[in-house]
Amino acid sequence: MKTPSLVTLDTNVLISSFLTPGNSRKIVDLAARRKILVFASPAIEEELRNTLKDKLKYEKDELSQALITFKEIVHKFLYPKKKLKVITRDETDNRILEAGVEGKVSYIVTGDKHLLNLRKYKGIKILNPSDFLESLKN
Repeated sequence: MKTPSLVTLDTNVLISSFLTPGNSRKIVDLAARRKILVFASPAIEEELRNTLKDKLKYEKDELSQALITFKEIVHKFLYPKKKLKVITRDETDNRILEAGVEGKVSYIVTGDKHLLNLRKYKGIKILNPSDFLESLKN
């Protein structure tokens, strides 16, 4: 059996998985079945909570269920010791990199152009959901 890939999911992938069927949901399903192992941080959870509540106006029950799902798919919560300032246009993108570096993951999966433009950071491949799913086939 193949060893599961270690992955950090950007908040936009998580949100997309809640809103529509598609590649992001397939990735979350893989995480739920432990076919991939997701590493996250409190900063990622906070960004997820704030986006669902403030931007998408999730009601209390919806928000609670989404956060439960998030916690269920996370293999390990990390508390990154090193603050990064790699991306200046969107400070929250650095939190994704921090979790990935701290977890020594192989992949960061994102739909964010600032992160995708890096392509790779400290040996971590940065892919969109479609390319990530394709990479798992190899």
